[in-house]
Amino acid sequence: MIVELTLADAQEYLKVDSDYDKDYITELLDTSQIYIESCVGTAYQTDEKAVKLATLLQKKLIADMYDQRGTEIANNTKQDKITQSILDKLSNYYTET
Repeated sequence: MIVELTLADAQEYLKVDSDYDKDYITELLDTSQIYIESCVGTAYQTDEKAVKLATLLQKKLIADMYDQRGTEIANNTKQDKITQSILDKLSNYYTET
C-alpha cells in the first residue's frame, strides 16, 4: 500500500495557491520521501496506519524545508521529538526475506 503525497496535497498543506513554486515543491516531495526511506526503509508501506504517520512526517518535513527555502533537512527538524518518534515507529517495520 504505497500512498504518495501529491503535489496538490503538498500545496494545500502549505497553503500555496499558485503554481509559481510547483517545481520547488515537487523537489521537496522527492527529498522528503528519500529522507524517510533512507532512515527507515520501505517496509512500513504495507501498514495503513504507518503510511498515515509517514505522510504526516512528510508534510512536516516539506513545510520545514519550504519555510527555510532549502532542500536540506535541518538538524532541529531531525532532532524534533515528533519527527524522531515517527521515524522510530516506522523503523519497527521490516520485510521478511
